[in-house]
Amino acid sequence: MKLKTVLLISLLFAVIGLGSAFATFARVESMGKNTTYIMDDASIFDNPANINFYPNYLIGEFGAYTEDVAAGTNKDPQNPTFGGIFSIPLTITGSPDARISIGGLFGRSDMELFRFLPSRFIGNNLKDTIDLPQTVTNFDGFLGGTLSSGNAIGLHIYIAHQDGGDQTPSGVYQVDPGAYTSVVRADAGLNWQFVNSIDFEASFGLARIQYGPEHKGFFDDGDFSYLGKSRAFFALEAIDGELIPALSASFVQAPGIKNKHAQVGVGINVALNRGFFWLGADFIWNELKAHDWDVDYNTGVSTYNSQHYNYDLLWDKRTETGGQISFGIERNIWFDWFVIRVGGKKSILYTQCKQDPRNIGKSGVCTESGNFFSTNPLGDGTMDDHVGFGFGINIEEKLKIDATVAEDLLFRNPFQGEGRFLSRISATYSF
Repeated sequence: MKLKTVLLISLLFAVIGLGSAFATFARVESMGKNTTYIMDDASIFDNPANINFYPNYLIGEFGAYTEDVAAGTNKDPQNPTFGGIFSIPLTITGSPDARISIGGLFGRSDMELFRFLPSRFIGNNLKDTIDLPQTVTNFDGFLGGTLSSGNAIGLHIYIAHQDGGDQTPSGVYQVDPGAYTSVVRADAGLNWQFVNSIDFEASFGLARIQYGPEHKGFFDDGDFSYLGKSRAFFALEAIDGELIPALSASFVQAPGIKNKHAQVGVGINVALNRGFFWLGADFIWNELKAHDWDVDYNTGVSTYNSQHYNYDLLWDKRTETGGQISFGIERNIWFDWFVIRVGGKKSILYTQCKQDPRNIGKSGVCTESGNFFSTNPLGDGTMDDHVGFGFGINIEEKLKIDATVAEDLLFRNPFQGEGRFLSRISATYSF
């Protein structure tokens, strides 16, 4: 048996051993770690109008598998997702592009907003520290339509909620009056073709982040967040590819924390012989302000004191300015149904920290005032670190299974039975 056949059989057993799922977050993670400069089904969360380009489509995945696993033990990946997109033609004899699309997805954590939730908070009694309950609804809903011209519009709503209960260590839910977490988001987007060689996208979102120590009405406090994104694809026949300028901006706020973000960049993608390549460069500006947040930088656990009321007096501010380079490449090897991928992302940010004098000695978003350079994680196996590697299996352009390979796979002792082979596995099925 040839070596390449042995390798393929081994990879297939790795996939089958984990089961089957649906989505392509694994493709994004292993090929550049963002969707700004490529069209991928994961981009439906950036612009809901893009659901119209994936009609009759099942999506989902097992979730990330990045936690440490002791030798001889096993653990299921966290936060699995599943869902689908379905389309209905508007006319029987009319243009095939005129249709309505509806979709839904269960289980996704919106990390663009979830990163502004603390691990725990101090409740009404200053001696009580309450762990933030996990949201359980976690639902993405989509509604879109495509005109006969091919132009598309879409709406999206996201609801992640828990109110009055929490999960015990044994996995059973019980009453907990102090348990309240709510993340709600609504987006509208369009995908417009001005001419055959120019495709423009834009989306705008409104969000709300709330949590305990008690239930809050939707309009309490007025802490609304705003998010906007746009990009355009300009066809370049000379390179058999596209030029993509992109712009995004957001203002996100939650109790005790505010974040302003702006990002502008340009990229290209190119069709290769049996493959695909993309490259992008971005300018980034980010300002994070917080009060009464305490962070344990050894464990990553954050605590918010919800009882402090001097909001305008105790703000710490962390400002980051810099750039980011990212790329991704995939290519079919050996067989048309097997593809390998590699990609990377590197950011270099000049960071300025200003700590309110009253917060000296506290570990908030800034432990003290000063300046330094920072970058994205070097190699922690997450979606945000420097490099990724993976593979995909395409069965008749219907079932597509993608996997991200654990970055430390080739550096382990194979006789100790430690670690994991794959950090994410996902797929799509088109019918």
